[in-house]
Amino acid sequence: MKMAYRTVAFILLVSILALMTGFSSEDKKLKATWLWQTALIGSEPDKILSFAKEQGVNLLYLKIDTSRKAAFYQPFLKKANEAGIKVHALGGLASWGLEQNRPKLLELVDWVVAYNTSVAASEKISGIHLDIEPYVLPEWKTQQASILRQWTGNVEAYLKQAQKDPSLVIGCDMPFWLDKTYLPDNPAMTISEWLIAKHDQVAIMAYRDRADGPNSITSLVPEELAWADKLGTKALIAVETKMSNEGDFVTFYEEGKAYMDAELAKLPALLSTHPAYAGTAIHSYEYWSVLKD
Repeated sequence: MKMAYRTVAFILLVSILALMTGFSSEDKKLKATWLWQTALIGSEPDKILSFAKEQGVNLLYLKIDTSRKAAFYQPFLKKANEAGIKVHALGGLASWGLEQNRPKLLELVDWVVAYNTSVAASEKISGIHLDIEPYVLPEWKTQQASILRQWTGNVEAYLKQAQKDPSLVIGCDMPFWLDKTYLPDNPAMTISEWLIAKHDQVAIMAYRDRADGPNSITSLVPEELAWADKLGTKALIAVETKMSNEGDFVTFYEEGKAYMDAELAKLPALLSTHPAYAGTAIHSYEYWSVLKD
């Protein structure tokens, strides 16, 4: 009987503490954004971090300019880490999917590894996030098999290079529609499943402006989330805030922040059956920070 009372008391205590701290027994969901304008961390670091705090951002994909010295990044990284915001080094161009540009990829990885070995723990970068989109290259239409082989080869290369710092979380961006593109040397596997299998974390670009229903965010990602569930990869659902010429349904630009927040708030319940669902990613700071209320 005493043991039962103690158990009940312990559960009540844990529940009270959870309410007081704002956390549940589940892992806290990630909320990420991209910051492509590297110079801004020097000119307006407090503005960036204040916005991130207001919006609940706890993961920042920061574009790394490898020509800059570590000293340029250290103050911002220190402030971000102290604020509970993890920073992943961001890099990528469509052309980084080509074998001839593999050195650019490896240069970024080597820069991050060297940076982390030269700074204090409070100033370290937590991961690397690649945005490589070779499917926008003209060659994709005529030489897709070749591009896929080069792209996967480059991914293998940077993953191997990143093993120099096992603490790094390695992630990438991927559009939802790649789940219909199969590997030339393994026709049973899509490039989407392959990317999910290779990375610790993926941001699935499900660029739509409503959470559920036909042609919605959740309608685009069931295959990707199923693969991520099976493979144990964290999957963030990414949305757009930039004006788009592909149609109003692609972005939250027209609707604004309040509407976007309301739609994204639906995702945890809608995707609750997927343990891989790790949160949301909003593209990008440049557009989100000026999005109408």
